[in-house]
Amino acid sequence: MQVARDTRRQMIEQAALLFRGRGYGATGIREIATSAGAHRGVIYHHFPRGKTEVAEEVLAATDATVGAYIESWCTAQQPLSAMRAIIAGAKMIMASGEHPPGCPVAAITIGAGPDDEALREAARAIFERWQHAFRDCLRRNGTPDHEAANIATLLIAGIEGALVLCRAEGSNAPLDRVAAALEPLL
Repeated sequence: MQVARDTRRQMIEQAALLFRGRGYGATGIREIATSAGAHRGVIYHHFPRGKTEVAEEVLAATDATVGAYIESWCTAQQPLSAMRAIIAGAKMIMASGEHPPGCPVAAITIGAGPDDEALREAARAIFERWQHAFRDCLRRNGTPDHEAANIATLLIAGIEGALVLCRAEGSNAPLDRVAAALEPLL
C-alpha cells in the first residue's frame, strides 16, 4: 500500500507544480500522470472524479503546508516579522527552484470553469484562512478590526499579485517591493 500512497502523493505534488506553471485549465490529467511517472489509468484509480478531484487535493495539500506556516508565523510573531516571514516563505515555496513562480490555489481559482463552483469555494476558504491568521496577528497587537482586515487582504492579494510579477520579471523583486510597501503600515 505504501507504493500506492506514494504514487498518489506524487501525482498531487506534480499536479500542483503543473497547475502553478501551466495553469489549471491548460493541464491535462494525462500530463499529471506522466509527470508523476504513473500510467494514465492509475490516476483514475486514485482520483475517480478526475482532474477536479486532483485539484481538490492540491488545494488541501497547499493549504495544509502554506496555511500551517502562515498560522505559525502569525501566532508566534509581531505583525512586521510575521509579514516578513510570510513573504520569505512565498519566495521559498512559490517563487524558487526550477518551476515558474505561482500559487496553485490562485491557478485553480483562475482556471476553474463555470461548473467548478466547489473549487472556487475551496480556494476562497483557503485565502480567507490565510487572511484570518494575519488579521488575528494584527488584532492581537492593537490594530482595529476594520484596518486589520484590510491589511490582511492587502498582504495576501499583494503576494498573489507579486507572484505574477515575479514570473513576468523573472525575479523575486516584486515580493520584496510588496514587503517594502507593507512595512510602513505595520
